[in-house]
Order: sequence, then C-alpha cells, then structure tokens
Amino acid sequence: MTYARARLYLGITGVGFWVVASVLALLAGLPTTLFPNYDLDATETAGRLLTIIAGYIVLSLPFDLFGGYILPRRFNRSAPSSLPAYLVSWLRGVLVQGVVYFLAGMLFITAARQSGSVFLVIVLAGMIMLLQLIMQEWLARLAGGFALSKPELSGAEKLIKRWGLDLPDNVVAYAGKDEGFVGALAGLPGMERLVLPAAWLTALNDEALAAQITRRIGVIKRGSRERGVYLALIWNLAGLWIASSLAGPNAVDTSSGLLTTILYFNLWSFVGLLVLPSLSRGGVFEADIFARKAGVPHDVFNVLLPELDRRQDDEPARSRLIETIFHPIPSVSRRLERLHEKHAHAFGWWHGARMALFLSWGCMGFLARAVHCNSGRPELWVMLPGD
Repeated sequence: MTYARARLYLGITGVGFWVVASVLALLAGLPTTLFPNYDLDATETAGRLLTIIAGYIVLSLPFDLFGGYILPRRFNRSAPSSLPAYLVSWLRGVLVQGVVYFLAGMLFITAARQSGSVFLVIVLAGMIMLLQLIMQEWLARLAGGFALSKPELSGAEKLIKRWGLDLPDNVVAYAGKDEGFVGALAGLPGMERLVLPAAWLTALNDEALAAQITRRIGVIKRGSRERGVYLALIWNLAGLWIASSLAGPNAVDTSSGLLTTILYFNLWSFVGLLVLPSLSRGGVFEADIFARKAGVPHDVFNVLLPELDRRQDDEPARSRLIETIFHPIPSVSRRLERLHEKHAHAFGWWHGARMALFLSWGCMGFLARAVHCNSGRPELWVMLPGD
C-alpha cells in the first residue's frame, strides 16, 4: 500500500467515524442524556462545553496518532523523533483549536439566551470566521510552532518581472517540520499575505519558485482565492443555520442544544467534503493556466508539479472516481494534461473545500482535522495542504 492510499483510508475512516457517531448520537438522544437539565449559570455552561471539547479531543486522538506519527514513520516520511515529541506538538495544536471552540460555544449560548433567536448566533459565527481569516497566520504559528522569516527572492523576482508581474510586498516564509506544508494566502480577501514554506527556498530553483509565486498572484488577480473564501463562509453559515434549525427552536441556548447542532453540522460538513472539491479543483487549474499564459515554460511545470507532489502524498496519478470524491487538488497527470490543451481555460473557487474545513472551527465542526490531508498534523490544521 502506498502512503497516499494509507492516508486516504485513514481519512475515510476518521470522517466516517464522525458521521456515523453523529447519526447514532442524534438517534439515541445523546445530547439530552448527557445534559438533561437546563444550564443554571455560566460556570455550568463552561463545564459542559469543556466536556464536549474534551470528548472531541479524546475520540480524535487515535486518528491523530495514526495520521501524524504512525503512518509517516511507517512510510519514512517526515515525522517527529519520538512519541513524546509528537504529543507535545499535538497538544499545542488541540489547545489552540480547543480555545477557539470554547469561546465560540460560550458566545453562541450567551447570544441565543439574550436574543431568543438563532439569527444572532449565525451573525456571531460569521464574525468568528472573519476573525479566523484575520488571525490565520497567528493561529498557524500557535498551532504549528512555525518560525517566521523574510525570504530572499531576488532571483525569483527577476523572473516574475520578466513575465510582466510584480512580486507581492508582503511575502514571508514559515519554517516547519512537516514536508506537506505548502504555505497559504492568509488573511481577508484583498489583504492577503503570501506565506511560503521555508523548505521551498532550498528545494526549488528560482524558476520553480517564481512559477509557484506566479500561480498565487494569479488566484488573487483572477478572484479565485476570493471566491474560495466566500464559498467557504457561505457554506458554513448555511450549514450552521440548517443544523440549528434541525436541532429545534432556540436549541443553541443550552449545552445539549448546542451539541445537537454540532452533530447536525458534522453531517453538513460531510456533504461539503463531497460537493466542494469539484469547485476547488477548478481553482487549481485556473492558477496553472494563469501562470502558463504569463510566461512560465511547460518544462518548469513538468518538473515542479511532480516534485511538490512527492513532498505531499506522492500520488502523481489516480482514478477519476477517487479524485472526484476525495481530492480537491487534481493529480499531477491531470494538471499537466490540462496545461497542454491548446485553448486551456478554467474557472474555480481556489482552496474553497479546505478553507471551509479551517473556517468550520467557528462553527465547532468536528471534521475540521479529520480528513486525509491533515489528520494528526497540527502544522496543517490552519493552513491546509494545497497546490
């Protein structure tokens, strides 16, 4: 079995666990069994929220161990030197996520009690997700333990200028340990900062690095990144509204009602894992085509795409069915085929599927770090792997 396929099976198992667990918990009335009485005060609410979050962390731990420690070591990928070292990095990540969940839960219950309406809860969820975007770099550094530096890009900048573009002013590099980290465009649309993996500065030559930067310039200029962010926001807000409606009138004003809402939201997130990747793949093609039309030679893509794939799942080709269901990033073979089309054109929502997972922190979703690409990998919980 390949590393890519092992990770895929882990993701299917982890996501499947949460979907089945959510359905069974709803059918069995678990939220009211756990919390049969109305929350008497803020202290009791806080204690119950901590119970929910602790349960989420404990039940996720086996999948995290496989994804972040066992599988990487089994397939000789980048991995922590020891189990204690891994648990330290894992604990840092779950604490950062747990704090966001706790604050969101307290705000939701308080707002629902004060307003008697779920509308304010939806508004607050939107505000939390916007704050996540604003604080994305800070959250990534806290959860992943990254070191921050200013990269030397003079060689790449000359090539980018030759292709008629300007290197963004706000470029930084993050040094981490997970070879699957690809950086991000972090921040609100229109105020993004380009985050590069420090490993690329040594692993890629100037031409390959310039090509990747050009692709990310393209997703901004073409509006694909903006569309991806809005898609993620709208998807999560719609899901939270549907979940809270299914949970019952004013359900979010109690711990049991909030847990019921979370369980329904998990099911909505699962639907997103099936629907959103197709939209995200278009954004990847769009970025590739933009860079090619800007002047990046075909030969650069022929070397660059396989190299970056080797640093992630190392699966340059896969069946169309597997890709359609599970992968928001097209395979290397499919991307090269599209680039060689005579009149290549694409339109998409760049990173929308995986941005929805990160932003689902603001809705207390349990699938945010259960998918194959980031299960057990704290460095990839805020800035998920991409293209």
